[in-house]
Amino acid sequence: MPYSNYNLEEQLRQDRRLSNARRWKRRLRRLLPLFLVALLLATAVFYLHAQKGNEETPPSTEAAIPGSATATLHFVGDICLDTETMEHFRTQTGFDFTPLLRKIVARLAQADLTIGNLEGNISEAGTLSDYCYPPALLQALYAAGFDILQTANSYTIQNGMTGLVATKQAIQAAGMDALGTWTSQDDREENGVLIRDVNGIRIAFLAFTKGMSNLRLPAGAEYCVNLLYEDYDTNYTRVARSAIQKVVEEARLLNPDLIVAMVHWGSEYDRQIADSQEEIAELLFQNGVNLIIGAHSHYVGPMKLEDAHITSFGGNLIAYSLGDFISAADSSSARHGCILSVTVQKDGNEIRISDLTYIPTYSAAPSADLEIQNYEVLDTLGAISFYEDGYYDRVSDALYEDLVSELEDIREQTGMPDNLAKK
Repeated sequence: MPYSNYNLEEQLRQDRRLSNARRWKRRLRRLLPLFLVALLLATAVFYLHAQKGNEETPPSTEAAIPGSATATLHFVGDICLDTETMEHFRTQTGFDFTPLLRKIVARLAQADLTIGNLEGNISEAGTLSDYCYPPALLQALYAAGFDILQTANSYTIQNGMTGLVATKQAIQAAGMDALGTWTSQDDREENGVLIRDVNGIRIAFLAFTKGMSNLRLPAGAEYCVNLLYEDYDTNYTRVARSAIQKVVEEARLLNPDLIVAMVHWGSEYDRQIADSQEEIAELLFQNGVNLIIGAHSHYVGPMKLEDAHITSFGGNLIAYSLGDFISAADSSSARHGCILSVTVQKDGNEIRISDLTYIPTYSAAPSADLEIQNYEVLDTLGAISFYEDGYYDRVSDALYEDLVSELEDIREQTGMPDNLAKK
């Protein structure tokens, strides 16, 4: 039976498709060996090139330049408690110091890292003494946001080397770092500089003290603390220049983005800046320290920002004293301190201070004249604002007047613009 025109055309198309398919198969059979050979040659060339590169070019030791990073640091002054204050926080099972800090926690929480100067030792003993605290104080400080406690100060060895070791171990057990004391020569060699990475910004922390209440270090224990003076147990006149330079050099060799020196210096209840303090500050700055944060006078002292841009060699910010954060002083003026808030920004290899403020504080203690019932650290500006707005839990008229008066004094003492007092 003859094909229709449709069947004939369809048959021709199928024949052409089969013919084309056979032709492509023949071509592939001829090209496939060539393709495989080319692939093998390319693989061999790539492998040899990679091996040669590995032999001629060692791996780079330079860290990749990161993007922008920001870190906010809070510094507070002296943390000092006497037995009367501690007894106020005794409970049936021990101590609870959290009420002492409940009105300042919100301010502390604004920082990425908070550092304070712990004047005293930690003791497990049940009998308290001035500047000898139970571990519960550390638990409250940690819960309030503290990260680092300076232990290079007047009370470093008030209970001997045993007290130094116990205090450092207790701080570490509470989740914080002890800054400025070491329990052995090996500890000093391995942990001479405290390095903290804060949001990608590498910060080196150092601590020094002028002395230890005229006590002399035991023979063979010279490793345990950094000293600012050679005559640290007598007159504080001979600056330990070589020792200070060596400590700062140890920090610089670790290639931090920022070097912070916490210094316990000056005279108690004296606002005057000694010539030797200025000499020490210049020495620290010249050797690479960027921030100098002082303590010991119990008063808020001058602050000076030289340049917002931080260089690898030269000073930037100094705060001679931040006053008392928690105070055992009888003087009302010594109960006023401040939190210094420093925000550092890193863009590539450039570091600068992008924000600088201070937050005035008041370490309240029971007082009939000021109508204060409890021990607690107050946010001065917040307390003033609550009073002026008629807040139900506002401070008394007498305390309000004291806070306003001392706030003006702090502004004058810092020498910084009024707008740096954080609202």
